Amino acid sequence: MNFHSLRLALSAACLLACAPATLRAHDIQPPDSKGGHAQPAEVKPVALPYHIERTGPVNRPKPGSLKPGTKVTGQGFWTFADAPGLVPIPAAAAPHVAGAHGTVMFDPAKDTVYWGLRGVGFVAFSNGLTKSWVVQGHPALAKGNIHGADLLQRSGKTPLVVAADNEEGQVHVTDGAFQKVDSLGIPPFPQYADRKGFAPTDAIFLNRNELWVTDGYGKAYFMPATLAPLAYGKDIYGGKSMSETPHGITYDRAHGTLLISARAEGRIITWDLKKKIFQAIDGLPSGSTVCDVDIWGDYVVAPCLHDHDKTKAGPIFIVNLKKKAIVATLRPKDDLGITGAQSIHGACWYFTGRGKSREVYIVHTPWNPGGIGALKLVGPTE
Repeated sequence: MNFHSLRLALSAACLLACAPATLRAHDIQPPDSKGGHAQPAEVKPVALPYHIERTGPVNRPKPGSLKPGTKVTGQGFWTFADAPGLVPIPAAAAPHVAGAHGTVMFDPAKDTVYWGLRGVGFVAFSNGLTKSWVVQGHPALAKGNIHGADLLQRSGKTPLVVAADNEEGQVHVTDGAFQKVDSLGIPPFPQYADRKGFAPTDAIFLNRNELWVTDGYGKAYFMPATLAPLAYGKDIYGGKSMSETPHGITYDRAHGTLLISARAEGRIITWDLKKKIFQAIDGLPSGSTVCDVDIWGDYVVAPCLHDHDKTKAGPIFIVNLKKKAIVATLRPKDDLGITGAQSIHGACWYFTGRGKSREVYIVHTPWNPGGIGALKLVGPTE
């Protein structure tokens, strides 16, 4: 372990030592006094160690593919360079970019990345991220701010899309044509009896019948909903005792769990969908305000507004879920000179090619000052 790795590990340990120690039984909230939900066992936060990898899930890029003097960021196999010229912002979206506070998601079936942008709805990037346009969709998608979104593939049909609008307090469900929208408003639970304080920050699909929503900017609960009909279920979980800001929610299909990005605490909280318990709490380095995670196999990309080092811009961590370790820290602004990448709000994996020969990218959107960019995996440069 080098000095940088040691410092990260110590910082993470400090964060966890100073934060509340466990998620206890009261951190799961039934909808009323008759809600007979199983109570979770106590789960203690664990600081993720730092582990540099020399190999990864795809072939290493060929040595010498970079021009001399090219700036890189990351460590070991997970070393990236800027990919200038990709994700061009269409002219119609340009006036709305300042303070962009949305999300990015990848539709591999269409080779398209969608960017949620306040006042616009969705911006689409395709043709290897070289072409872009504003999606002319339902007006509800552009009324507020698409803060978090997810996409579900359907055989022979356009995908389903769920979008959480934190400003309008709505969760929208549409399809790949974006013309028809059904919406969920304030949840019908006692916790929301005042009909106030619902500001959903993310939503995900489990399947064609169920989705989950996290109220990250509101009362901090997360909850399921059905799709046919579109309605909240009978359960509600979490609350401020779980996290001050459960900002993102992601479905880990391989393990049947939800990954909740607890921004204020710098944690990735694992929720077991079958047992309805908190399974693990993984701590990122001190001060890492993690916004959301995007999964690719054993790996998640975790964008942060900032971390323990207040002299630097927000990092993007890559975490190996199987090893329970941070395998890379990417700093697009400080290492690559991308001046707009101050506070990273969203990031997703993007690929071209297939199998071991695919090329790997990370598309990221900073909130401060606002924008979008792409990084390309270049592998170890030494």
